Amino acid sequence: MAGIDIMLGASWIISLIAIVILCFLPLRHKPVLAAATVMANAVMTSLVAIPSLAGTATELSVYAGSFLGSIQIRIDSLSAWFILIINFTSFTGIWFGSGYLKGNDSGPEKMSFHWILYILFHLSMIWVCILQHGFAFLTAWEIMSLSSMLLVIFDHHNAKTIQAGINYLVQMHISVVFLTIGFIWVYFKTGSFGFDAIGTFFNSNSNIWLFILFFIGFGIKAGFIPFHSWLPHAHPAAPSHISGVMSGVIVKLGIYGILRISSFLSSDQLLLGE
Repeated sequence: MAGIDIMLGASWIISLIAIVILCFLPLRHKPVLAAATVMANAVMTSLVAIPSLAGTATELSVYAGSFLGSIQIRIDSLSAWFILIINFTSFTGIWFGSGYLKGNDSGPEKMSFHWILYILFHLSMIWVCILQHGFAFLTAWEIMSLSSMLLVIFDHHNAKTIQAGINYLVQMHISVVFLTIGFIWVYFKTGSFGFDAIGTFFNSNSNIWLFILFFIGFGIKAGFIPFHSWLPHAHPAAPSHISGVMSGVIVKLGIYGILRISSFLSSDQLLLGE
């Protein structure tokens, strides 16, 4: 089987080619190409993820300069499960969405934009699960939030839809603020943005305050009470297939983040509940 670098590189190349073609393709063929692209990306990333379910992690390191250091790309069993969930939900979502939007009277430009965003949305969710570097992770997280917000406001002529989209965007950026503070804190304590540095931090400092920062940041995405106020507005405002993917995956990525951070804790995780 091809390596992680080949598979992930191929998924980006296929996506970029599809994005360019989508801009010029006749309206009736746009959802077909978008679905085929999501399917191809889902198959390639699933092939890389499945072997990691047995517990053997697949890793790749990319040097990004003296400040950022090495960006680690890693698929372990936790990442693999979420990748498979993302791929299944994203493909079934675009399959349904292709029929759902068939009778929509939006022009070709709007439909091109919608399907391009969907492809980026799918890819960014995958990369959120495999990037083990704070700066790179936040970049993928931001692409995921922005693309999902723009997908939510598909019906942008409706004032309530725009309000829901703005509310969602603001709260997602509040989430990013907490996560960014957490990663910067780790960087100043350890000199690294790598996720392994979080474990180093927990080994030499109190667990609770850094964990609270990450918990709030990821908890907003997960829709935990009292951070859930974006949920009842964004879901009904979004097209049905986007709402489905948000319910099935987006909120789960908040859970992924909490599980990922919890895996670095240096003491009994139950102590956090005291």
